[in-house]
Amino acid sequence: MKRALATIALLSSAGFTNAADYCSEKITQLILDAGNINFKSSKTCEGWCRINPNWSEEQKNRAFSLLLAARVQDKYITMHWADLNSKCEKKLAPYSSPSVLYF
Repeated sequence: MKRALATIALLSSAGFTNAADYCSEKITQLILDAGNINFKSSKTCEGWCRINPNWSEEQKNRAFSLLLAARVQDKYITMHWADLNSKCEKKLAPYSSPSVLYF
């Protein structure tokens, strides 16, 4: 599990900017749709957000596993949003993608 977290954390280390935020929230819905991983969350993704389709299959599999574990266990997952600077109160645009997942 530690290796999975380290891999996910490294997915987008170059994407951090000042206009970013980390949000801890619960996953409310999760769908695997034609190879896309879509999800809704308790704060920022009341509409559908999506795991970046450009991630490798291994990265997407790990991200899906983290999201599914958080959903099934009803636990918080922390997501880094590169374009969010609102203390996690802003609702993101449809199909926004987190740059990092922490569980």
